[in-house]
Amino acid sequence: MPDARIHLVRHAETLFNVNGQLQGWCDSPLTERGERQAAALGERLRDVPLAAAFTSDLTRTRTTAAAALAGHPHLAVTEMPELREWHFGGWEGQPNASLWGPVFRDHGYSYVPASPDWPRMTARGYDTVIDSVHKHDPSRRAETAEQVRVRLTRGLGVLLAAAEQAAATGAGDVLVVTHGVVLGTLLRRIAPDHILPGGFPNCGLVTVTWQDGSVRVGETDDSCAQATG
Repeated sequence: MPDARIHLVRHAETLFNVNGQLQGWCDSPLTERGERQAAALGERLRDVPLAAAFTSDLTRTRTTAAAALAGHPHLAVTEMPELREWHFGGWEGQPNASLWGPVFRDHGYSYVPASPDWPRMTARGYDTVIDSVHKHDPSRRAETAEQVRVRLTRGLGVLLAAAEQAAATGAGDVLVVTHGVVLGTLLRRIAPDHILPGGFPNCGLVTVTWQDGSVRVGETDDSCAQATG
């Protein structure tokens, strides 16, 4: 059977990303740079054989996925709420530091944007971080680690089944457009020993390949994140 491949992509840059606001299940539009990133992703994937495409049901991922499939007009996108970002509850729309400051302190670190401590803080997984977000949410709407685990397990089952079917028929690869920390969470479910070196860039792409019973996570491709024109 040919190798099974899933291309995992984070959505393009949004206004909340630029403003340093927590986004979660909220949405903000792509910036002009984000639109250029998404267009570059479409060119990057134009010659990649794709058999299926999935995205979360939030606007920023749907917009990114539509541009990513510019070279695959025949391919319909499946929207999945299971692929949404973590739900930050009452912190959504607030400055990043308002939440990440106390969460980092819970783990013995000090928060700064693009913190180099994130890989160390999540070295054993994301559960304690997710539960810390929930603990600090005054609205109590933020997801728990168990809630995130349940929905991502359900979503990952759909993605893996699609990748296996595509590989068995030789139809091509699977594209998944999702969100920053959810992408990291999915990778840890797929390859428990894999640790991202830092935050995942907007429109960054990482390819996961299954071959002869083993799984390999490729290097992060940030070429589309750097799009300037």
